[in-house]
Amino acid sequence: MPDFGFATPSTAAAVADLPWAPLLVPKEAIEREVDRLLDETPVAGLRAASVVHPRATDGIPSLTPVTEVTIHVLKPGERTPPRRGNHALLETTISGEGTVHVGTAFRVERHDVWTVPPMQVCSHHNTGRTPWVWLSYSNAPLLRRSGGYWAETLPAGTLAVPRKPAVSVTGDLGARYNRLNAPAHRLATAADLRGYEYLTDIEPVANPPRHWAWKDMAPYLPIHAGDNNDPAKRNIWLLYNPATERRQGTTPVHFATYGGAAPGTPPYAGARGHVHISASINYHIRGYGHSIVGGERIDWKAGDLLFSAPGWVEHAHYHGAEGWTVLTVQDHPLHIAMGSLLWQENPGDPILSLGNEDGQKGYVSPRQTGA
Repeated sequence: MPDFGFATPSTAAAVADLPWAPLLVPKEAIEREVDRLLDETPVAGLRAASVVHPRATDGIPSLTPVTEVTIHVLKPGERTPPRRGNHALLETTISGEGTVHVGTAFRVERHDVWTVPPMQVCSHHNTGRTPWVWLSYSNAPLLRRSGGYWAETLPAGTLAVPRKPAVSVTGDLGARYNRLNAPAHRLATAADLRGYEYLTDIEPVANPPRHWAWKDMAPYLPIHAGDNNDPAKRNIWLLYNPATERRQGTTPVHFATYGGAAPGTPPYAGARGHVHISASINYHIRGYGHSIVGGERIDWKAGDLLFSAPGWVEHAHYHGAEGWTVLTVQDHPLHIAMGSLLWQENPGDPILSLGNEDGQKGYVSPRQTGA
């Protein structure tokens, strides 16, 4: 018989302040890894390596407890084998260009962002003349840690799996037992009972791949001197995927935002930052500066990847004279779905439970009062 024991319930035990530490992955380290991948033989058809946080000691590569960040490289003409899995991918090009095949085919360039939805066949093809390098953010570690990860590699040339016919466990009874005619009862206490069909025949939400081209986004970002005077430009834009609905995500698990400040913009002058439960990862594409995370100063520059905000650790970002542009990825939608997203914009303000109560008002972006 396996060993087991009993312990104080986790909800009753004192809260342990053991967040993963912030982690900077310098541009130079990323470039060295890209060179190594270009020199070596692909593994399972991939030239790829994931960034591993020192706290990821369980053999599951990840940068945060939820998120794996993988560096992918393809030489001109190379392509990855078709694959699919029950994880969601959010990807962005660092350098080069290529074509993503996922249901449809679309060309991506530097700073573009796109999604690969769960269980859709995807492959990448370097259609350019230089190495194509991209970052991939995945919730695979969360699935692996819960024992729920599934993926497969498909034969070369596979563009999609055949559409499955309606599945009925018991022959022709599918017409009689499904979500459209399943029994449901409202009890005297206003609580509901629902039949099993509601669990197994859930209404699908359309979730096609999405592509945000940098050339289309850049006009809305403060990149050049004087851009702060343009009312069409904002310091933070969410790359919104309608399939995430009220979770305000780019994928079901992560959001991506592009933000920053124009050259000459005074940096944030406060000594304190803000806090939130969602873990945040910054990829800096322009400028230089530093962040204060949990009291630790971390200097960064363009090309650096920074795990910038472990869950519920105070953090603030200070850009240099050139301003900055940053792609931020957080597991915000996951917490919205779980009802666990806590947020405190200013130290001393009430802690807000976003999605469960009225949220923060009056901010265009963190640390900047909006009109």
